[in-house]
Amino acid sequence: MSKEKNPFIDEIRAIIDQIYQRISISYVEQYVDVPAIAENRLALLYLFLLNRGIGKERARTFSITTGLMQLGLDMHETVKNAYGDTLVEERNRQLTVLAGDYYSSRYYQLLAHAGEVEAIRVLADAIQHVNEAKMKLYLADKEGKLSSEAYLELRTVIDTGLYVAMVDKYAESEEERRFWTSLLKDTSTVESMINEWEQLKWQDQVPAGFARFLLQKPGATLAQVLAGIETKATELINMCEQLLRTLHQTEAQDVLVWFTSRYSHRVNRLKRVIEEM
Repeated sequence: MSKEKNPFIDEIRAIIDQIYQRISISYVEQYVDVPAIAENRLALLYLFLLNRGIGKERARTFSITTGLMQLGLDMHETVKNAYGDTLVEERNRQLTVLAGDYYSSRYYQLLAHAGEVEAIRVLADAIQHVNEAKMKLYLADKEGKLSSEAYLELRTVIDTGLYVAMVDKYAESEEERRFWTSLLKDTSTVESMINEWEQLKWQDQVPAGFARFLLQKPGATLAQVLAGIETKATELINMCEQLLRTLHQTEAQDVLVWFTSRYSHRVNRLKRVIEEM
C-alpha cells in the first residue's frame, strides 16, 4: 500500500491493540488459546463507518466492540461438546466458556458507557442470528443433512453476522448496503477457502469445512479437493474485484483494492508451491 494509506493501516492496528488490551487476563491466557482477530472484516467495518461520515472516535468504538463480540463468539466455538477426561481438560473447557462470556460482555460495557444504546440493540439482535445459524449448522451436520451450499451459507452468517448488522443499520442507501454486505460476505468466504487450502497444503490435515464436502464425493482425491478450493477462491476474488469497480469513491477504492490483492498474493503463493513440488 502507498504511504498515503499507511495512516489507515495504523488505525486498524491500534484498534486491534485496543481489543487485545481489553481482554488481556494473564491467568486465562495460560490455559486458553485466544482466537485470532478477523482483521480484514474489522478493517472493512471501520472503513465503511468512516466512508459513511461517522467520526473516527465513534467508528473506533463500534469497531472495537464488534471485534470484542466476535472474539467471544469465536471463543465459544472452540469449546468441546464433551466434558474433559481430566481435571485439567475440564478446567480449560470451563475457562474457555468463561473467557468467551467475558469478551462478549465487554461490548455492552463500552457501548453503554458511550451512550450507544441503538448499537447495543443492533449487536444483540445480530448475536441471536449468529447463534441460530450455529445451531442450524450443528443440527444439520449431526443429522447428515448438511450440503456444501448450506454449509457455506451458514458459515458466512456466523462469520459476518455482526459486521453485516452494523452495515444494515448505518448504510444510507440500499445500494450502499448491498455493496458492503456483499464485500464482507465474499471476502470472508475467500479467507475461509484460502485458510483451508493452506491447512491442506502445509499442515497436511483436512479442515472441518468446505474441503470435507469435496472429499466426500465418490473417488475424490486430495488433488481434486485442492483444485476445487482454488476454483472457488479464484471465483470469489474475481467477484470482489468486479464489485470494487462499481465503487466511485477513489480513496476507499484504493484501500479495498489493497485488501483484495492480499488474497490474490496468498493464492499465487500457494500455486507456486504446488508447481514447485
